[in-house]
Amino acid sequence: MTAAAEGAARFAARHPRLFHVTDPDALPGIERDGLLSAAALVDLYGVPEPDRPALLDDNRGRGVFTRLTRPGLPGATLRDQWMPDAPLTACLRGAYTGRPAAWRRLINSHVFFWVDEAQAHRLARVNRARAQIVLAFDTAGLLAAHADRAVTAPINTGIAAGLYGRPGTPRDETTFRPLTEYPRPDRKPAKELAIRDGVPDVMRHRIA
Repeated sequence: MTAAAEGAARFAARHPRLFHVTDPDALPGIERDGLLSAAALVDLYGVPEPDRPALLDDNRGRGVFTRLTRPGLPGATLRDQWMPDAPLTACLRGAYTGRPAAWRRLINSHVFFWVDEAQAHRLARVNRARAQIVLAFDTAGLLAAHADRAVTAPINTGIAAGLYGRPGTPRDETTFRPLTEYPRPDRKPAKELAIRDGVPDVMRHRIA
């Protein structure tokens, strides 16, 4: 068994289910192409190069859901982001110091799963004007095929500001750790699992 597979087995034993929050309009695309990162969706839907920085480098904005369309495809939705420059820059460290666009590109190159169902449902209820759904997946099955591209994080990496106006949690190049390093070297519990690029076969692992 490889180190990644061993880490995946330990992670799945601790977190047998993973949860993803999505827009209901995205389901046909997920059923066709799986869960894809924002960057992969921008590629798939042929977004012109001049329009890509606004979707991948800049903050897409809280409550802003961007619909992507292309003939022959079912459509996809890029969800909102809570990473404006000022609060995000304030919590970036290490190689990402002063580079909010680089952090957003990192986030936009992954698909994210919550390890806690209650937190996933809380996120789904945040946008009261737009219904969101929570999909559940079998961790062991999903990681059997994708452990080598999976990383864990101890924080919600896509939200820059803390509660009640407090500064966001610091983050740097060590925030994401591969499953070869699970349990994490910092011994912090995982809050998220992220997979680079996407999970084309994700619906095979969905729990009804």
